[in-house]
Amino acid sequence: FSREKAHVLLRLDVSKMPPNDEVHRTDGDFPLVWAKNYGKGRVFYSALGHAASTWDNRDVGQMYFEAIKWALGLVPGTTAPLPKP
Repeated sequence: FSREKAHVLLRLDVSKMPPNDEVHRTDGDFPLVWAKNYGKGRVFYSALGHAASTWDNRDVGQMYFEAIKWALGLVPGTTAPLPKP
């Protein structure tokens, strides 16, 4: 994953979490939701939704609905990369 090639919409802030030896990412950047262009297409990725209870959250459902509309080109949206906060 390269933040320079994607527009990160949601990331995990691990600054207050205990260290985990199984995490091998050295930059501390954990994007959970991002979008980017790929050729003439649009790509949307979300790490949310693994737990069944996630789908009971209206905000998550709305996010996916809006992402589908964006991916189909029905609504505008930028994929300009953003620096890590």
